[in-house]
Amino acid sequence: MSKTMDFIGKTPYFKDLLKKFKVNDELYITNTNDNISLLMLIYLFNKSNESILIVTPNLYKAQKVYDSLTNLLDEDQVSFYPQDEFITTEMLAMSKEFKFERINTIKKIIEKEKSIVVTNTTGILKYQLPISKWEKAIIRVSNGEVVDLDTFPKQLISYGYKRELTVEKQGEFSLRGGILDIFPLNYENPIRIDFFDDEVDSIRYFDINTQRSTIKTKEVVIYPLYEFFYTDEDLDIIKEKINHVTENNTLNDKTVARIESDIENLENHNDIEKLSRYISILVDNPETIVDYLGNNTVVYMDYKKIKDSYMEIVRDITDWYQNTEDYPKIGFDLIKDINYIYNSKSLYLDVFGDSKVKTKANVVNVRSKETTLYNNNIHMAIADFKKYDKYTTFIVAFNSDKSLKQFVNLLDDKVSYSIIGRNDNIQEKRINLIVDENSVSFELFDINTILLTEDNLFKRKELKKAKYKSSIKDAKKLTNVEELKKGDYIVHYDHGIGRFLGVVTMTLGKNTNDYIYIAYKGDDSLYIPIENIKLIQKFIGSEGMKPRLNKLGGAEWAKTKQRVKKKIKDIADKLIKIYAARESAQGFAFSKDTDLQIDFESDFPYQETVDQLSAIEDIKKDMESTMPMDRLLCGDVGYGKTEVALRAAFKAVLDNKQVAYLAPTTVLTRQHYYTFKDRLDKHGIKVELLNRFVTKAKQRKILEQIKLGNVDIVIGTHRILSADVAFSDLGLLIIDEEQRFGVEHKEKIKEIKINIDVLSLSATPIPRTLQMAIMGVKSMSLLETPPANRYPIQTYVLERNDTITRDAIYRELARDGQVFYLYNKVEDINIVANKIQRLVPEARVCFAHGKMSRINLENVIESFLDKEFDVLVSTTIIETGIDIPNANTLLIHDSDRLGLSQLYQIRGRVGRSDRIAYSYLMYTKNKQLTEEAIKRLKVIKEFTELGSGFKIAIRDLSIRGAGDILGSEQSGFMDSIGIDLYLEMLKDEIAIQRGEKVDPEEIPQTPIIKVQVNKFIDDNYVKNDFIKIEIHRKIANIQSKEDINSLVEELKDRFGIPSKEIILYMYEKLFEHLATQKGIEKIRETKNNITFILSKEQSNNVNGEYLFMKANDISKFIRFTYRLERLNIIIDTIKLDKHYLYYIVELLENM
Repeated sequence: MSKTMDFIGKTPYFKDLLKKFKVNDELYITNTNDNISLLMLIYLFNKSNESILIVTPNLYKAQKVYDSLTNLLDEDQVSFYPQDEFITTEMLAMSKEFKFERINTIKKIIEKEKSIVVTNTTGILKYQLPISKWEKAIIRVSNGEVVDLDTFPKQLISYGYKRELTVEKQGEFSLRGGILDIFPLNYENPIRIDFFDDEVDSIRYFDINTQRSTIKTKEVVIYPLYEFFYTDEDLDIIKEKINHVTENNTLNDKTVARIESDIENLENHNDIEKLSRYISILVDNPETIVDYLGNNTVVYMDYKKIKDSYMEIVRDITDWYQNTEDYPKIGFDLIKDINYIYNSKSLYLDVFGDSKVKTKANVVNVRSKETTLYNNNIHMAIADFKKYDKYTTFIVAFNSDKSLKQFVNLLDDKVSYSIIGRNDNIQEKRINLIVDENSVSFELFDINTILLTEDNLFKRKELKKAKYKSSIKDAKKLTNVEELKKGDYIVHYDHGIGRFLGVVTMTLGKNTNDYIYIAYKGDDSLYIPIENIKLIQKFIGSEGMKPRLNKLGGAEWAKTKQRVKKKIKDIADKLIKIYAARESAQGFAFSKDTDLQIDFESDFPYQETVDQLSAIEDIKKDMESTMPMDRLLCGDVGYGKTEVALRAAFKAVLDNKQVAYLAPTTVLTRQHYYTFKDRLDKHGIKVELLNRFVTKAKQRKILEQIKLGNVDIVIGTHRILSADVAFSDLGLLIIDEEQRFGVEHKEKIKEIKINIDVLSLSATPIPRTLQMAIMGVKSMSLLETPPANRYPIQTYVLERNDTITRDAIYRELARDGQVFYLYNKVEDINIVANKIQRLVPEARVCFAHGKMSRINLENVIESFLDKEFDVLVSTTIIETGIDIPNANTLLIHDSDRLGLSQLYQIRGRVGRSDRIAYSYLMYTKNKQLTEEAIKRLKVIKEFTELGSGFKIAIRDLSIRGAGDILGSEQSGFMDSIGIDLYLEMLKDEIAIQRGEKVDPEEIPQTPIIKVQVNKFIDDNYVKNDFIKIEIHRKIANIQSKEDINSLVEELKDRFGIPSKEIILYMYEKLFEHLATQKGIEKIRETKNNITFILSKEQSNNVNGEYLFMKANDISKFIRFTYRLERLNIIIDTIKLDKHYLYYIVELLENM
């Protein structure tokens, strides 16, 4: 954009604009449009030394302006200050993204970074703490500094940081002995501060997934995570002022109770977000973002609408004052009067002239019009070029050199033009072709210039390359759902299901060991030595599933395992047979990628995720082999499955093969049809649709064309499986949500499958362990990475009230969007729909539920998709897989009644486009919630970020996904022994049947040689049971000296230097591994020495001379004897200066 900005900056019109801007405190730009407004703002920003604040009427407009600016300027030149539009509503919880964006902007202001700050009306009105308080609150910790470790954690908690065992996401910290981990806002990675006593010894970044330190740094800067933070002295001031009010006013009991509850929450730093109204009690002169920016320019985009928003906010606050009895008497001042916002310069951008008093001196009138959309009509574009030639400057901006060259070929020398290179300037009154993907189109008569982009010239969907970068950094990948807490169910391979009661340290004889304490049915309990940790797993079943505890020593568990094993044998057998049949079948080997394929793929307007790229690669490999492909692609809705399928279809068509795309409902087929048509039309690929909405006559025509091979891709419901559909040369079958087809259709699919390539798609996530288990017999690709830079879903948890419902719907309608309202009772869903109709009379409301006939249901959803309705009131039937990008507000009537995985899937219905999506999880007002529902709401509350609720939902859905793949009747078997053990048994069974592994029951077990040492982790070193178990697991997996060194390093990094006993325990584990490997069959220990006896076979294979030399290098107290054809290694322990394990391990590693 810089060349365009240079060019327009030299025009008299823009010079005059700058002059007026400098001399006027108030400047009015009238009759402008969005693109020209942005152009002028960027020009003035570049010419100024200060930040600029842009105010828009609402959040939607703020987001649009922010998005456009991030495309035109550097990322760090634009800041977002989105303020929630609910000032008085009591939220149980709300997502943190917007708050983090605001704090990030405050940080930039404090650090004097020049930027354009974009906000909405609420953003300039809502009171905040004075900026001086922010400046004082910043914590800087640097090397060599002394920190009081008693008060520091309290200060972090008062700033909104949460103390956790391990730091996994922003806003968490943990303190273990002399090591403090913290993940501050505005850092890409968390920080580990190592203390020597109370002095900072080192500061390092660490990796959130491995928890290992990476690079050193000298300083860490910690900002508060709350916008309302206070010291103990501040709290005293608040209490004093409140006491003054209560003493001088008679307040009713309800208000007194509410104030007491507020004070208690302030003392405990609970629900601070809800209490920010106390800012105006604490400080006499609260400030707004306008004050933060000091003497800078404020730009009002559409002042009239901003005033309207302000009046609405005032009405909302007035209602609140009237409906909250005596509570407002405390003296809350929630917003600043818009008429008293003072700043040095105001700029008013209005599409139509505003009624404010203006003089000629402070008005800039814009003469412009919207640019023409040529929609591939190049003749029309050329005619315009000729018409304006020699007296209008044309700038045509292309996204790449390639598209510029293509356009030059189309011009075919019909008009003269200049191609503007890196060092060239734009030429006046000529056609300038330029490569610049970040441009905005405009037609501005005042400077006699027209700028067109590729979107003006070619008919294509508006590409929405969202450049939104969240201030929230990635949390830890959700790998570890298996965190064990006391009371969790646990599965022991031999003894069955019990309840985990913790890790207990006990001394038996000379040795102290850690044991896992498990309670079984009745009063049975079991202490399992921690080294047998491989035998236990956390029990994971479907949501809400409570397993039955087993009795120790009973036959019940063995029977359950036997029953499951029999079932698993059948599944493994079936999977292997299907795989073998495909392996022997001869399919078509598609050719390698051509330039056409590469061109097609580069058309994709978004950045592919890592998972997408790897899935595409796997699919292409399968297609290029002669063995027919049978791959399953799993990925959440919106994770990009369709794009992967498109690329496979394109590849098939390039080799003159036909593609059939099968989906379970007409709605889905229609959606895929438009997506495919949109992408493939310009490549001359013929796509047709077959479903019940296509007339009989048209169907006959399409069938004929399919038979003749004139249709490349046909998309349809089970209609494709009918006998009258005959393909000329079918090469690829894509099946969407196969589990949703009936038995007869599945049989028909099986027949087609034999020797063509098949790609199945599923939106239900599956456990990665399942992928591993059936790796050798079924190909699978998982899409687990969400697309980058999507706006987060703003989630609110609140009591249901009509005002919020009405406002939420109006707000969505104002941006031409649609709304889902989820109500899960069929009986009176029509009453709820009518109520919404009364609340929002302008809205067109429809409803849908599972008891409607399939055809009726599809008709309603079709109409909603076609935007014939604004609000869809529906049961949880809102289909999986269906994409309604225009619906970005979701209201859930009784969120406390839904399961977490249901909530997770439903919430995924919104937030699919380039807009901020809203999700309101509501529950009945003043309802006495059950303990279960309170627990669930608490999890939903966490669910507003990627917390444990999210993990639980994913886990439950993945169990369902496993059932879809292996057969739904398997769910019961999975629940009887837990999914992890089930999948492990399946993996083993497949390996046995393929001859890769011998059945463990047929192997005579060789006894493991053990040495008695202490095997425990002291509470002073690590207190948490789950982390102890994690360390024991890592020690159990040691197989080399490198493993020991690496684990010692990790423990030292995370918890401080491990004790000698822990290191000896590691050597004992390595010895066990080596003893089995090197054939030690017995150990004899006396007072003075210890003897290790090798097996006969191993003794014959040892290179005695080499071993003797090595032993000599290690210690002079190692000797050898040979008795009964066995080599004996003897170590004289009485003379050693450290434990004999160190010596024998070194010797065995060299054997």
